[in-house]
Amino acid sequence: MDEKYTVYVRADETGRIVEVNSIAFMADTAGWTAIDEGYGDKYHHAQGNYFPLPLYGTDGCANYKLADGAPVERTDAEKAAEIAARPAPEPTPLDRVEAQVTYTAMMTDTMLEV
Repeated sequence: MDEKYTVYVRADETGRIVEVNSIAFMADTAGWTAIDEGYGDKYHHAQGNYFPLPLYGTDGCANYKLADGAPVERTDAEKAAEIAARPAPEPTPLDRVEAQVTYTAMMTDTMLEV
């Protein structure tokens, strides 16, 4: 008979699931929440098999959260709010050079029409 495995998740301070693992690969479960148990690869190799979606989407948002100790898929509205709350990226060196060239062209009235 196959061995029964427990699936654990670790969530961040807002409840977003940031890691999933099986007891088969864990020495310590402190800080983790047990969410399910069973037999087979879904439970034994939970990192890539437990959830239907990857832990993170292409937008960098976690696809799952813990709600009352159970994993649930995050809504599009929750992900949109997370994206909106992210700080704007710092300008790159090229962005800074382009801004300086544009400013200089405007100040010297040498702006090229495109």
